[in-house]
Amino acid sequence: MTTEERLWEWVRTHLAHVLGVPPESIAYQRALSSYGLDSVDAVLMAGELEEAFGIEIDPARFIDCDSFEDIVKTLAADIDKSGPHVAIS
Repeated sequence: MTTEERLWEWVRTHLAHVLGVPPESIAYQRALSSYGLDSVDAVLMAGELEEAFGIEIDPARFIDCDSFEDIVKTLAADIDKSGPHVAIS
């Protein structure tokens, strides 16, 4: 499984759990805000992603991205390029 696939699976599963919906209902091309989540939710999710993947993330990236696809691809590229424990801002 690629880094991008692992990140997407984590995000989809996590968000489905938070929202109480099936993971299949979370769309790769939709933004976090389209699910009714706000900046506080983005900060919480970023913190949990940091723990899960051993990386540092600027939560503003969740708000600035147009879709989960954007954030997952950006994070995956940063992780693959620099390895875990890289600051992602």
